[in-house]
Amino acid sequence: MTGLVCFHALHEANCDLEKARLRYRLAAHALRTIRERLDQALEQAYQQQSFGPLGNLFDEEETTLAVYEKASANVAEAEERWCMIRAALAYEKELMRAGPLSLKRLN
Repeated sequence: MTGLVCFHALHEANCDLEKARLRYRLAAHALRTIRERLDQALEQAYQQQSFGPLGNLFDEEETTLAVYEKASANVAEAEERWCMIRAALAYEKELMRAGPLSLKRLN
């Protein structure tokens, strides 16, 4: 028989989820910012017909996109963990409501 899920684990999973969501929002904001800068630079480069200095912005956008994608994956993992702990806690709650375990159920 496995140990009971404690509220500390649920609280920890919730904190991890909130931190992951915050990192995701920050990464999304950084990506929007760099893409706005890139759009402005592309417009200016098109008007001036000079596309040379755009390489650094494309590199920065690529790096920022990688951070965003990683943050997105981290949110999904944290949500999955949180949901699994909640499901385990709900299952344990139902077992407790059902009454004491018989000796047959322990084996």
